[in-house]
Amino acid sequence: MDHGILLDALAAGEWTEMGSIPRASNDTRLLVLEHEGRAIKAVYKPISGERPLHDFPAQTLALREVAAYRLSAALDLGVVPPTVLRDDLPAGRGSLQAYVEASDDDEAVTLSTVNAIPVDHTPIFALRTEDGRDLVLSHSVDESLRSIAFFDLLANNADRKAGHVITGSCLPSTAAADIGVFGIDNGLTFHNEEKLRTVLWGFSRTSFCAEEIDALQEVTAMDERLRTQLSDCLSADEIEALKDRADRLLAAEFFPDAPDDRTAIPWPPI
Repeated sequence: MDHGILLDALAAGEWTEMGSIPRASNDTRLLVLEHEGRAIKAVYKPISGERPLHDFPAQTLALREVAAYRLSAALDLGVVPPTVLRDDLPAGRGSLQAYVEASDDDEAVTLSTVNAIPVDHTPIFALRTEDGRDLVLSHSVDESLRSIAFFDLLANNADRKAGHVITGSCLPSTAAADIGVFGIDNGLTFHNEEKLRTVLWGFSRTSFCAEEIDALQEVTAMDERLRTQLSDCLSADEIEALKDRADRLLAAEFFPDAPDDRTAIPWPPI
């Protein structure tokens, strides 16, 4: 099964609501979609269930989820699970995203004691738990996680927690070829102001590769196809801010350092 079939199922499949997903900040539900003899799980976030935020326009988070997928797909990054905007769902219009089934592979982002940091991970920050344990959050520096970090730079992701990075498959498959590293919960993205907050700062000062430069140039050019894909989810000002970010990143030529004049890590980070 490819992502085209997944998108068809998300857009047109007959849904059955399975219940709410716990510990979500907004109304978030699990649906099962039946389409052409296949069943897939999907995460539904109705616009009507979004809590107002002081720094993001009201009732726009589901739209930003869809814009995040469209940007990831347009740039061939493959880091956001297939996501559509749909009206005929139990609580009305909202985003519908393919559910990522976590695999048993090693986690891309880990919380461990100092002497248990995986050898291929870079430490990001230390913390002390309520029971007095000292732990370190670290992440892998492989290409799949780098793609998420790069996407977050462009999308201006204000909330890339460790729990928003999942190794697994959004297809009903356990084949190794279908396992990837995905970034979920992309609602706090595309703000006009600089708001990047992430646990993936381990790529700082790394020069952009040729593929990343190509992607930045594509966003800077913002042809009519890409603009049209984003314009029914983002405001004109937000699209211009996206272009400006790509232009600044091109000029800088590398992943930036974490800023020291504002909060650079989301809270809670996990």
